[in-house]
Amino acid sequence: MTATITIKDYPCGSGKTTSMIQSFKENEKYLVILPELSEIDRVILETNHVTFVAPTTEDNILGTKSQSLKELLLLGQNIATTHAMYERLVPLAQEGLLDEYCIFIDEVPEVVKAVATKSKTSIEEIYINGGYVEVEDTGLVSPTEKWQQNKKEFADTLDSKILTYAQTGCLYLLSGKLFIWALPSLLLGAGKSVTILTYKAEGSLLVSYLQKLSAPFVIEKDVFKEQAFREKALALIDLKDIPAIYGKKNKLNLTHTGQSDGMKNKSYCSTMVTSLKNLRGRQLKGVDLSDVILTCKKDAWIQDNGKAGVFAKGSKMFGVNWISNKTRGTNKYAHCSTAIYLYNQHINPLVGQWINDSSTQFNDAYALTELIQWIWRTRIRRGEPITLYLPAPRMRGILIDWLEGWDSKGFGEMSLAA
Repeated sequence: MTATITIKDYPCGSGKTTSMIQSFKENEKYLVILPELSEIDRVILETNHVTFVAPTTEDNILGTKSQSLKELLLLGQNIATTHAMYERLVPLAQEGLLDEYCIFIDEVPEVVKAVATKSKTSIEEIYINGGYVEVEDTGLVSPTEKWQQNKKEFADTLDSKILTYAQTGCLYLLSGKLFIWALPSLLLGAGKSVTILTYKAEGSLLVSYLQKLSAPFVIEKDVFKEQAFREKALALIDLKDIPAIYGKKNKLNLTHTGQSDGMKNKSYCSTMVTSLKNLRGRQLKGVDLSDVILTCKKDAWIQDNGKAGVFAKGSKMFGVNWISNKTRGTNKYAHCSTAIYLYNQHINPLVGQWINDSSTQFNDAYALTELIQWIWRTRIRRGEPITLYLPAPRMRGILIDWLEGWDSKGFGEMSLAA
């Protein structure tokens, strides 16, 4: 890892992408990693002084975007692509094809993600003792030749996803039961320079991961923009509770695990559905559901076949825009006036231990970062007011504490009633 990473930590909607576009120079080569396909179009269309192209499945022999990306790098083109292509850059970085590029990453890339959870017994007895994987003292998992040469024969017994990630050389086993993938450090140090555009970097796994790697990085901030951003949030967010979900009578656990368990519990599901149905019939009466975003565990809201999940069925809310609790970097929902955040966001404790920061302070910073990014998918990014339903007491407290950091009196004027 050689390049020093610059993290431009400025509020949502403060013009980070516009400034990036304006900074491009004709005598440099650029690789821009973006969260959405629509943002690729924006970079290509708005960059008049430098020409950008995107990888395509057309006009290359193998017909893959990975091959197209390699061909564009070999030609020295300026490239705009998505986060989904980022990890595919590893072999290209190893070949030195990124060495002359200035790399910009719009929004923090996923640096650590859970791949699979298995019982300790099955991992020990089947995967390790069976001779299919080897695990180093660091937790690094490597597939054996036995598995790689016979993967078709074992496909009905062994998890092929584990094999795929193990082959990248970046799969780790935590506490003997959780497989996680970590972004190759090679990518974070590739290129002439690496610049990441984000907000609230201190709450991202990226910074902790860089510290774990002892990687050089600097964070640029603007306290005046931060203050203006908080004041804008204070003025535009009408914060409301949903007592029927978490109140005196009911206290639904809204963590990921809590929702997973709740999906199997009739009382939990009934409370969730009835609460949302009442919300729709009262506070949201007359509100177009296409103007609402909502997050909860995905399969609890929408099944693989497209039908309503156990939280949505009977709620009269299935027409809302369900989006992931980690959604960021898209303007697709910038028309939405109402946001319902049915989550109590936490870092997986094993991941927290692995990146050497499992503190409550970091966990709360992580939750705040993800929440703000999610809220800013709505029309608040256009300077228009929104109503935010936030039933989890911890999440509400974290948001209020952030807002009160600048104007505790002003926050008192916000509606906290259901």
